[in-house]
Amino acid sequence: MPIFFLLYPLLSFSNVTLNEVTTTDKISYSFKAVCSKMVSHESPLIEVISANELDCMGKKIAVTDFCEKERSADPYYLRAYVDQNLKKVICHSGKKVIFKYQCVKLTDKKYCEQDPKLSCGEIKNKMAKRLGIVHASVTKNEKGIKELNCYFESQTFQ
Repeated sequence: MPIFFLLYPLLSFSNVTLNEVTTTDKISYSFKAVCSKMVSHESPLIEVISANELDCMGKKIAVTDFCEKERSADPYYLRAYVDQNLKKVICHSGKKVIFKYQCVKLTDKKYCEQDPKLSCGEIKNKMAKRLGIVHASVTKNEKGIKELNCYFESQTFQ
Protein backbone atom coordinates (compact mmCIF):
# COMPACT_ATOMS: atom_id res chain seq x y z
CA MET A 1 0.00 0.00 0.00
CA PRO A 2 1.53 3.33 -1.00
CA ILE A 3 2.13 5.79 1.78
CA PHE A 4 3.44 9.32 1.90
CA PHE A 5 6.56 9.28 3.98
CA LEU A 6 7.28 12.97 4.48
CA LEU A 7 8.70 12.90 8.00
CA TYR A 8 12.06 11.57 6.93
CA PRO A 9 14.58 14.40 7.06
CA LEU A 10 16.11 13.65 3.69
CA LEU A 11 19.20 15.39 2.41
CA SER A 12 17.73 18.68 3.64
CA PHE A 13 15.47 18.77 0.57
CA SER A 14 12.90 21.40 1.39
CA ASN A 15 11.21 21.31 -1.98
CA VAL A 16 10.16 17.68 -2.16
CA THR A 17 6.75 17.66 -3.80
CA LEU A 18 6.23 13.90 -3.75
CA ASN A 19 7.87 11.06 -1.85
CA GLU A 20 5.58 8.07 -2.26
CA VAL A 21 6.80 4.69 -1.03
CA THR A 22 5.24 1.28 -1.46
CA THR A 23 6.40 -0.12 1.87
CA THR A 24 7.03 -3.82 2.42
CA ASP A 25 8.51 -3.59 5.92
CA LYS A 26 9.80 -1.27 8.62
CA ILE A 27 11.94 -2.94 11.23
CA SER A 28 13.06 -1.01 14.27
CA TYR A 29 16.09 -1.59 16.46
CA SER A 30 16.87 -0.02 19.82
CA PHE A 31 19.85 2.31 19.98
CA LYS A 32 21.47 -0.14 22.38
CA ALA A 33 21.09 -3.03 19.89
CA VAL A 34 22.60 -0.94 17.10
CA CYS A 35 25.58 0.12 19.19
CA SER A 36 26.21 -3.37 20.54
CA LYS A 37 26.36 -4.76 16.99
CA MET A 38 28.43 -1.93 15.53
CA VAL A 39 31.05 -1.21 18.22
CA SER A 40 33.25 -3.49 20.28
CA HIS A 41 32.81 -1.68 23.59
CA GLU A 42 29.85 -1.25 25.93
CA SER A 43 27.87 1.93 25.15
CA PRO A 44 25.82 3.05 28.14
CA LEU A 45 25.63 6.60 26.72
CA ILE A 46 24.16 6.86 23.23
CA GLU A 47 23.39 10.17 21.55
CA VAL A 48 21.66 11.08 18.32
CA ILE A 49 23.97 13.10 16.09
CA SER A 50 21.57 13.44 13.15
CA ALA A 51 18.75 11.64 11.39
CA ASN A 52 21.35 9.25 9.99
CA GLU A 53 23.95 8.96 12.73
CA LEU A 54 24.37 7.82 16.34
CA ASP A 55 27.21 8.38 18.78
CA CYS A 56 27.92 5.18 20.71
CA MET A 57 30.22 6.39 23.51
CA GLY A 58 32.51 8.32 21.16
CA LYS A 59 32.17 6.14 18.08
CA LYS A 60 30.01 7.58 15.30
CA ILE A 61 27.76 5.03 13.61
CA ALA A 62 26.01 5.59 10.29
CA VAL A 63 22.65 3.86 10.71
CA THR A 64 22.68 3.08 6.98
CA ASP A 65 25.74 0.89 7.52
CA PHE A 66 23.93 -0.94 10.32
CA CYS A 67 20.77 -1.54 8.29
CA GLU A 68 22.69 -2.60 5.19
CA LYS A 69 24.41 -5.32 7.25
CA GLU A 70 21.30 -6.25 9.22
CA ARG A 71 19.05 -6.38 6.14
CA SER A 72 21.64 -7.86 3.75
CA ALA A 73 19.20 -10.53 2.53
CA ASP A 74 16.35 -8.04 1.96
CA PRO A 75 16.21 -7.12 -1.76
CA TYR A 76 13.78 -4.28 -0.97
CA TYR A 77 15.88 -2.42 1.62
CA LEU A 78 15.53 1.31 0.92
CA ARG A 79 16.99 3.43 3.69
CA ALA A 80 17.68 3.86 7.37
CA TYR A 81 16.91 6.67 9.77
CA VAL A 82 16.84 7.52 13.46
CA ASP A 83 13.45 7.96 15.10
CA GLN A 84 14.30 10.22 18.04
CA ASN A 85 10.83 9.98 19.60
CA LEU A 86 10.87 6.19 19.73
CA LYS A 87 14.63 6.07 20.36
CA LYS A 88 14.98 3.53 17.59
CA VAL A 89 16.74 3.02 14.28
CA ILE A 90 14.32 2.20 11.48
CA CYS A 91 15.30 0.02 8.51
CA HIS A 92 12.73 0.77 5.82
CA SER A 93 12.03 -1.58 2.90
CA GLY A 94 9.77 -1.12 -0.09
CA LYS A 95 9.15 -2.15 -3.68
CA LYS A 96 8.65 1.26 -5.26
CA VAL A 97 9.57 4.90 -4.62
CA ILE A 98 8.28 7.89 -6.57
CA PHE A 99 10.22 11.05 -5.81
CA LYS A 100 9.69 14.57 -7.18
CA TYR A 101 11.75 17.57 -6.26
CA GLN A 102 11.42 21.24 -7.27
CA CYS A 103 14.73 22.93 -8.02
CA VAL A 104 14.20 26.42 -6.63
CA LYS A 105 17.22 27.01 -4.37
CA LEU A 106 20.50 27.96 -6.00
CA THR A 107 22.30 25.22 -4.06
CA ASP A 108 19.84 22.58 -5.29
CA LYS A 109 19.69 23.60 -8.94
CA LYS A 110 22.46 21.09 -9.69
CA TYR A 111 19.85 18.34 -9.43
CA CYS A 112 17.94 19.80 -12.38
CA GLU A 113 20.94 21.02 -14.39
CA GLN A 114 22.88 17.74 -14.64
CA ASP A 115 21.77 14.54 -16.36
CA PRO A 116 18.57 13.42 -14.58
CA LYS A 117 19.87 9.85 -14.36
CA LEU A 118 22.89 11.10 -12.37
CA SER A 119 20.67 13.18 -10.08
CA CYS A 120 18.31 10.26 -9.49
CA GLY A 121 21.35 8.06 -8.85
CA GLU A 122 22.38 10.38 -6.00
CA ILE A 123 18.87 10.24 -4.58
CA LYS A 124 18.73 6.46 -5.01
CA ASN A 125 21.78 6.13 -2.75
CA LYS A 126 19.93 8.00 0.00
CA MET A 127 16.34 6.80 -0.47
CA ALA A 128 16.07 3.64 -2.54
CA LYS A 129 19.33 1.74 -2.09
CA ARG A 130 18.41 -1.62 -3.61
CA LEU A 131 15.87 -0.51 -6.17
CA GLY A 132 16.58 0.25 -9.80
CA ILE A 133 15.98 3.55 -11.55
CA VAL A 134 13.13 3.01 -14.01
CA HIS A 135 12.55 6.67 -14.91
CA ALA A 136 14.55 9.87 -14.54
CA SER A 137 13.52 13.21 -16.04
CA VAL A 138 13.39 16.94 -15.51
CA THR A 139 10.15 18.70 -16.36
CA LYS A 140 8.67 22.13 -15.71
CA ASN A 141 5.58 22.43 -13.55
CA GLU A 142 2.66 24.77 -14.25
CA LYS A 143 4.61 27.69 -12.70
CA GLY A 144 7.62 27.04 -14.93
CA ILE A 145 9.78 25.66 -12.10
CA LYS A 146 12.04 22.75 -13.01
CA GLU A 147 11.20 19.52 -11.23
CA LEU A 148 13.30 16.38 -10.97
CA ASN A 149 11.26 13.19 -11.33
CA CYS A 150 12.70 9.88 -10.13
CA TYR A 151 10.92 6.52 -10.15
CA PHE A 152 12.58 3.54 -8.50
CA GLU A 153 11.31 -0.02 -8.54
CA SER A 154 12.38 -3.46 -7.42
CA GLN A 155 14.94 -5.07 -9.72
CA THR A 156 12.77 -8.20 -9.84
CA PHE A 157 10.04 -6.27 -11.72
CA GLN A 158 12.32 -4.97 -14.47
